Amino acid sequence: MTKKLDMTGLGGGGAPENNAPARVSSQNILENLDKKGLPAISSHPEALAEGSEKRRKGFFRLRLQNDEKRKCPAFTMAEVLITLGILGVVIAMTLPGVIEGYKEKELVTRFKRDYTILANAYLMVLEENGSPQGWYVESWDDVAKMFLPYLQKAKFCENGEQLKCFAHEQYKDLTNNRVNNMETNGILLNDGSIVGIGHQAGIENALQCKNLNYCFHFVVDLNGVKPPNRWGVDTFTLVATDKKLIPRGGPKTHANSTMCDPTHSTTTAGWWNGSGCGAWVLMKENMDYLKCVKGNQKYCTQKYYFN
Repeated sequence: MTKKLDMTGLGGGGAPENNAPARVSSQNILENLDKKGLPAISSHPEALAEGSEKRRKGFFRLRLQNDEKRKCPAFTMAEVLITLGILGVVIAMTLPGVIEGYKEKELVTRFKRDYTILANAYLMVLEENGSPQGWYVESWDDVAKMFLPYLQKAKFCENGEQLKCFAHEQYKDLTNNRVNNMETNGILLNDGSIVGIGHQAGIENALQCKNLNYCFHFVVDLNGVKPPNRWGVDTFTLVATDKKLIPRGGPKTHANSTMCDPTHSTTTAGWWNGSGCGAWVLMKENMDYLKCVKGNQKYCTQKYYFN
């Protein structure tokens, strides 16, 4: 037989003393919260429902705010068409000025380059052949050919050839009057410019370098036969002294005060009005005198030459 354990020998008798902490249950927590006057979740289902509703409303409110932030403002078709129309008007008003300014800058740059090329070539011709008073030449063609060795890839062209040294039409002066034809031979530079050589006097007298204060002149058409073929725009004059090449319109050049006058026609300024604008272009790097020709009086009081 199994022997029963005698519990009577243990101190105190009955159930043993239990010193372990009481179990913690969710029910105990709820009861304790009730005792402290705090709403117990289990005993207040209305509060639970109210909190759930608030959280639900808060979620949708936040989502709505985020959606509003993500929205991009849009233009109607009418607004787009009006904007494009305004842009078109602005472009139409400004584009011609931009193009004109670009063309002017291009001509100024080409003239500065051609002047440098010809001025340096003249110095080499003087070094090789001495001053013009001692040159043994019979025509201006002979003078032109003296420069060819010092002009890279330049060609001598005779007027009437397919090359057409100068345009076979009358050139215009600064104020757009047709004034003269270029019936002369010349030099075709490698950049397309045409250079004619001559003097208002015969070659024998001219090369004495006393007539009109220079020995001979270069007529430079910056774009060859292409328009506008107009003095002071794409055609200029350089004068050769016995020492150097200088632009007409500079100090002591022939009729410098009347050769770049945008306020007068050819009848009062001479048929080469515009041929003396080269000095201004080289010094100031612009063609502001053309603004006077077009009617902007602000530019008509300026003197476009140098004493």
